[in-house]
Amino acid sequence: MKLSTAFASAAILVTAACPALADALTIYSPQGGERGQWIAEQAKAAGHDIKLLNAGGGELYDRLIAEENNPQADVVLGMVDTSMALLKKEGLFQPYSPSWAKSLPAQYKDAEGMVHKFWQTPIVLAYYPDRLPEGEAPKSWLDLTKDDYAGKYVIGPTAAQTTRMYLAGILVRFLNANGEVSNDGWDFLSRFYAQGVIANDADSQLEAFKASRASIDLNWLGGAFERATDLGATVQVIDTDGGTPVISEGVGIMAGTDQLDNAKAFVEWWGSAEVMAAYAARFGQVPVLPEALAKSPPAVQENARLVKAQPIDWDAVAPKLDGWLQKIELEIR
Repeated sequence: MKLSTAFASAAILVTAACPALADALTIYSPQGGERGQWIAEQAKAAGHDIKLLNAGGGELYDRLIAEENNPQADVVLGMVDTSMALLKKEGLFQPYSPSWAKSLPAQYKDAEGMVHKFWQTPIVLAYYPDRLPEGEAPKSWLDLTKDDYAGKYVIGPTAAQTTRMYLAGILVRFLNANGEVSNDGWDFLSRFYAQGVIANDADSQLEAFKASRASIDLNWLGGAFERATDLGATVQVIDTDGGTPVISEGVGIMAGTDQLDNAKAFVEWWGSAEVMAAYAARFGQVPVLPEALAKSPPAVQENARLVKAQPIDWDAVAPKLDGWLQKIELEIR
């Protein structure tokens, strides 16, 4: 498959396992920088001829939709639950169940066998013990609107994946019998925004913690650890009542690929216990394949036990999320 000129100009990073060839496997992925380079190098060592094209998840999603009638990708790798669910709904993927999928827990694969997940990332509620004593920390996401926590947590932009996921995790707690957010849910979110510190990018979020002495971090697990390091502080992750939203990244083979055998071979290799454990050792990501987790470093295994996952049907949430976020932007934020 050939890379379109428009995508070539927009891609943040292009990593090639081999020199660009007409029959190389084209993979669209948000995994860039050091992680993308690692994937390319490992794939080359395993004999896979790939072109790994990197851009942000939102940009990749838009391009995949735009290219629906003239697909340029063979495989989509590393996009999150909601994006993969919507791409599947649009008919962009085809079924393929690699051998490692047999061991996957049910929540990490779909009934049609089109999308299989390989990592999981908790979107955590955490706090700084030097600013907030353990006995005063919230026990649930729903505690945040209590007066005690006004001004003590920072809310990111709705365009940010982390923010979108914890907002979804909050709103699904207020779904009515018709699957819509109740008035109580929107009232809760209005108070949630009114009492939080709103910051529109990573730098302003960090500054908010420095300037306002905010003590509660709403973040992805690795981001919470990174922010604590930036602040020179210790962070404590809360295993919340009602569970923690957990997102996972998936892999799918495009319905229009002309490299089906190569795509299947790559997916079979990529999700294997050996590759997932090696990635976990290199980057600290928690694999969802039990055999891979068992081969991962002790610190990764410990992180896998930090929180209980909140039960969320991401396939059901995905078509509604943009509408929820639009309402937040227009009426609440």
